Amino acid sequence: MVATTLLRPPPDELLLPVGDVLAFFDAASGDHITTGLRCCLVLRHGGKLLGRSVATASGLHLWPDLAEHWRQPQVPAYADVLVRDDLQRFQPLSLPWPLPGRPMGQIVSTTALGATRVVRVNLHGAPTRRPPPDMASVYGVLAWQADGAPAAWARVRLIDGDGRVHEGASDAEGRFGMHLPRPPVELQVFAEPTMAEVSLGLGAPDVLAFAQQPAAHALADVGGSAAYAPPAFTAGEPLILATQGLPPAHRELRLVPV
Repeated sequence: MVATTLLRPPPDELLLPVGDVLAFFDAASGDHITTGLRCCLVLRHGGKLLGRSVATASGLHLWPDLAEHWRQPQVPAYADVLVRDDLQRFQPLSLPWPLPGRPMGQIVSTTALGATRVVRVNLHGAPTRRPPPDMASVYGVLAWQADGAPAAWARVRLIDGDGRVHEGASDAEGRFGMHLPRPPVELQVFAEPTMAEVSLGLGAPDVLAFAQQPAAHALADVGGSAAYAPPAFTAGEPLILATQGLPPAHRELRLVPV
């Protein structure tokens, strides 16, 4: 693996391996996403743009020009890869650079090809995503019961009628949308009230912090403590998850820490 460093006073000194390549996949369908993604390498403190990825025809993202700008790999990294979808199909995310050496959360695999390492990353659907045909669509807004604040960047897990697990994520306003081959029979939520701050001001969750959130308890009724269970699904209609007992203007799924 080739690595280089830009010489400047701390804390802006960077260790930036240039051999890592990113490949992105739809977490719902497994399809390789080859268009519409924008990957920016930014300085962690201040968000200064260090470079944009080059996408190959097969949809791999890499930074071939980094070797021209960085030398002497002797200092730690303070950078992130900010991933956004210009077509608004997927939630944004932030990856620490250098990329983690082992799978975690949405980083599902790493494959070494000589001096290059291909890192496979799953993307969660955005609430604005167009529903795929012949799939069960589930939508909701997550909010904390204590103060009604949005549960930003929460991890949502739905288990369908065949026992398969499907994962998604809320956005900065707590909104999420997921699409499954079968209606859900179980809901699990993992959320941390400080995730909005953990996003480091990039407007996207850090992929490692996102994966490590603790379990939260979704309420069936705003005045009780019973766990929420997804209601019966009506074929051809989206399922909206919401805690009972809230005013009509607040159709939300309320959460409490476990």
